[in-house]
Order: sequence, then C-alpha cells, then structure tokens
Amino acid sequence: MVVAQEVAEAVLNAFNAAREAGKPPVECYRAGVQAWRDHYPDQAPEYAAKQAVALILRANVKLRVDED
Repeated sequence: MVVAQEVAEAVLNAFNAAREAGKPPVECYRAGVQAWRDHYPDQAPEYAAKQAVALILRANVKLRVDED
C-alpha cells in the first residue's frame, strides 16, 4: 500500500502524541485512525481503521528472529 507522506506523518504524529500524553493504547490507535479519516473522509470507517492501524504497526513493530 502506498500512502502519501503527508497522511502517514499525520497518522503517526497523532498516534505518538497520544502515546506521549499517556493515553491508553486504544486511544492512541483511535487518534491515528481519526487522522487517517480526516484525510480520507469518504472511506468506510472499517477500511480506514485497517489502513491506519497497518501503517502504525509497520512503523512501530520490529521483528526479531532468534537463531538457535
């Protein structure tokens, strides 16, 4: 999925601002989703949520593989 840099920054900034404010995780994700919906108001809420959460996870999740 290719996302405009402006949208990606808005989503991540909203998520991180909520996180830094000490909000619970669900509110952090909601802030990111709302930022997405602000840029794409015509998208279905479920679709917008999936897109925003996927973007947040890609930016924040690191995969670690342990070698045996």
